[in-house]
Amino acid sequence: MRNTVILLFVFLVGLNYAEAQTLKGVVVDANSKEKESEIPFANVYWLGTSIGTVANGQGEFEITREGITEKKLIVSAVGFIPDTIQIEYKQTEVRIELKNNTTDIEGVTIQGKRSATNISTLESRNVQYISSDGIKRLACCSLAESFENNAAIDVGYTDAVSGAKQIQMLGLAGVYTQILVDNQPSIRILSSMYGLNYVPGPWLNGISISKGTASVYQGYESITGQINIDVKKPENSEKLYFEYFTNDYLKQEANLITSFKINDKLHSIVLLHGATVKQKVDRNNDSFLDVPLSDLVIASNRYFYNNNEKVRSRFGVDVIYEDRIGGQNDFDKDQDLGTTNSYGAVINTKRIQLFENTGFSVNPCKNSSIGINANFVYHEHNSQFGLRQYNATQKSAYLTALLNTDIFNDKQKLSSGLNFNYDHLKEYVIDTNLKKEEIVTGIFTEYIFNDKNKWSAIAGLRVDYNSIYGTYFTPRFNAKYTPVANSAIRVSAGRGLRSANIIPEHISLMASSRILVYSEDFDIEDAWNYGVSYTQKFFFKDDKSITVNIDFYRTAFNNKIVVDLEQSTGQAYFYNLDGKSYSNSFQTDVIIKPFKAFDVTLAYRFNDAKTTINNELQTNPLVARHKALMAMHYSTRYEKWNFSFTTQYHGQTKLPNTEDNPPEYRLTENSPDYFILHAQITLKFKKTEFYLGVENITNYKQKNPILAYDDPFGDYFDSSIVYAPIIGRQFNFGFRLKIK
Repeated sequence: MRNTVILLFVFLVGLNYAEAQTLKGVVVDANSKEKESEIPFANVYWLGTSIGTVANGQGEFEITREGITEKKLIVSAVGFIPDTIQIEYKQTEVRIELKNNTTDIEGVTIQGKRSATNISTLESRNVQYISSDGIKRLACCSLAESFENNAAIDVGYTDAVSGAKQIQMLGLAGVYTQILVDNQPSIRILSSMYGLNYVPGPWLNGISISKGTASVYQGYESITGQINIDVKKPENSEKLYFEYFTNDYLKQEANLITSFKINDKLHSIVLLHGATVKQKVDRNNDSFLDVPLSDLVIASNRYFYNNNEKVRSRFGVDVIYEDRIGGQNDFDKDQDLGTTNSYGAVINTKRIQLFENTGFSVNPCKNSSIGINANFVYHEHNSQFGLRQYNATQKSAYLTALLNTDIFNDKQKLSSGLNFNYDHLKEYVIDTNLKKEEIVTGIFTEYIFNDKNKWSAIAGLRVDYNSIYGTYFTPRFNAKYTPVANSAIRVSAGRGLRSANIIPEHISLMASSRILVYSEDFDIEDAWNYGVSYTQKFFFKDDKSITVNIDFYRTAFNNKIVVDLEQSTGQAYFYNLDGKSYSNSFQTDVIIKPFKAFDVTLAYRFNDAKTTINNELQTNPLVARHKALMAMHYSTRYEKWNFSFTTQYHGQTKLPNTEDNPPEYRLTENSPDYFILHAQITLKFKKTEFYLGVENITNYKQKNPILAYDDPFGDYFDSSIVYAPIIGRQFNFGFRLKIK
């Protein structure tokens, strides 16, 4: 095995040196502050020759250097100032930054298209980007459906009654992954229950997935990684976008997006989403709805102000309202709620969020700027699961002030600032009133080094005072080295902390008969994450390419709130960690583009996650040790027809102990492994698109996802042990209208 690995590494390096007679690079917008800054279709040629090329839709290019004596590269693009770049003798890759041309060219629009999935070799952190095109390759109703073509993120139901979904990353629950919307902390506390359903897929411009330790800028909550959701903006959105979606159980969904110019400095975008499920579906004949009935409305109005690049501001408001009803088929909300006539789950959500992000240019010569980032959230949740009631209200405020500047030279940057975070949570759980008020104030600084050739590093430190838990130091470090062209070796290490909110993060237990037992006062959750990764890209003629990524991450907890379902099938115990808790995660990805318009993604992931539960180190329940994925996509000429196919393999998971139950209500120790297959066909015209898809083609379903479904008010009822799909095969249809 060792010799094989050595030979593989020698082969990869050798292949790069075989390509040494070519120069590879990327052309980016020097003035852009957005992640998606590549300049598509830039012209690149050698000074004094006719040898040249055109960058692809991602700003990437490859050009021969054979016979070139004066190694000066001319780079130009419409709307940008041309530049001449001196290339060193042994240089094999280059990053070229072009500045915007201040002269407006009316009527000319340059558009580029990012790869559906891209693993960056430029970032110091291990970042994978899913573009809007990648999201659309399977019918995507919400953020919860956006990760089907990605092996790093698992998405599953929390229970078989409410329809709530959760993610897993690096073998741990999604609450350990910080989820941002436009770089602001978003899905947390009460929205952690159903928040994945509250980000509509058609609103997304892209998703960035960063594994391991994240920036200290957004606080100390990130432990396993960070997901940043990039919502559409006026500058990259159509003037009018409309999408309609339905499926074979008649879910109806519509999205309307319109962007418009108010004046030369102010633009706005309005995003509307509506979804409803009215048809009762019970395909496994257990008398419970497979999908809850629901009505959901989401609206957002966002404004973008730009005053000659001196002041840039994004601000707006998001509003959410939802009703959902799950439970038994014959449940009637008006007659049966709060009785034992029939089991029902009734959930109502109201949420409003105000947000702003403003940047001020202070000294352009040193790239100095000041940023103010703030939001306010009011979230009201009312629910009843059978005879159990859970009502909660959250008020949260977030404020960050940030100073960015170059130090010494443009290879070294410093970011420093302060955070303020306020959370007020009132809960009524069954028959108990709870109240939590938490204030966190912190200061942070982050040093960034990038020699723009081989080395880059980010070292950050923050100090926070938590009004409940005291003072904490959070150091984080990321570094990248480029040994050969188009490669990246990365290491990362850092600390993460979070304040647990038991019921919102384990809402599935409300849909069971388990008694919740709090054994002690909870300490803050505290963990260290360490990671190493290697990414290598190979570029060939005619847009052919191969990307290989291998990474390993370990998360080790100093303290964790343990959810103990092993002591008894009738109780759920919560207590601070007494012993070890860790998660090791290994993953490898290969993205192949063998010819134009066809790409294949292959991935494999292994998780080893264990926690000391009831004084014994045990495998974490409902975490698959093995997962494999293959996703293929083909487009005909001009992308008229698009064909997508995805297959996933999910390995066995350990199931919670049910030995104390009567024989008819017991589960095996481990779940079976299974395959899931999805496919979609999309037909594109100039302004419209039509798509037809099938999810879960083989119709695989978990058997008996609800224990004791025939006695929902009894001692053994439990709908929280879900490891596989519930609904089975699903046919989807939709169309999109786009007016530029």
